[in-house]
Amino acid sequence: MLKKLLKYEWKDTKKLLLPMNLVIILITIVGCILLSTRIFDTSTGFVLATLLLVLYLLSIIAFSFITLIYIYVRFYKNLFTAEGYLMHTLPVTRTQLFHSKLIVGYFWFFLNSLLTALSTGALGAAAGFHTATTEMVDEVNISFAELFGCSPVVFLCWGLVTLIVCSLSSVLMGYVSILLGQRMEKNKLAAAVGFYFGIYMVIQIVSSIAMMLPIIIEIMSDTNEEAALNFMTDSLSLIFPSMCIFYLVLSIVFYSLCRALINRKVNLD
Repeated sequence: MLKKLLKYEWKDTKKLLLPMNLVIILITIVGCILLSTRIFDTSTGFVLATLLLVLYLLSIIAFSFITLIYIYVRFYKNLFTAEGYLMHTLPVTRTQLFHSKLIVGYFWFFLNSLLTALSTGALGAAAGFHTATTEMVDEVNISFAELFGCSPVVFLCWGLVTLIVCSLSSVLMGYVSILLGQRMEKNKLAAAVGFYFGIYMVIQIVSSIAMMLPIIIEIMSDTNEEAALNFMTDSLSLIFPSMCIFYLVLSIVFYSLCRALINRKVNLD
């Protein structure tokens, strides 16, 4: 029955999210083609390039925001509004309903995040392709390794793993906020929004302190600039593993809370 739920969820969500992701791919292709020409070399072209860059950034942010909000709203409407009366009469468990939403929602948000990262990287590479020389590329690779403590390939692999974990954590954070909001007697939707921003702020504060505190302590305790620089490089090389562990733990906690809350009595709006 889970397969049927996934099929239904996929069929319904792709109507909006598939075209949106195709637009990101189209924008990226057009942008790379334009950046590979000399159309922006003139002063007028520079102004045009600036306007297009602003439009691109706003579009990418809007696409990511719409994708995440759509996933959250669909989860809420399907399970906790009038639509929930039908969904909860299906011959499936609440856990299966939750998993169908989670799997499809996670897929779309991860895909959107991945395409956004690839789009940004592709446009950045296209912008510097014609001006780069072999010597410049070698110098960039050396400087990159010295700064981040790893090669660009290793950096990209860690970035992909981090993206996978962070995307799951983001989707689950919205779901657990909605489920917590449903435990309130009144103003359930407002409570869910409040829980979301409260959890988000706590996560940002804790993660920022956890990443910055060792660096600050080392810099304050060691006046040797070279030692401080080496520590900075070592710290940067540990950021991705630390983020992966942190957001993986968050995902496990959020998932466990969702599983516990989804099986409780549902008060539909």
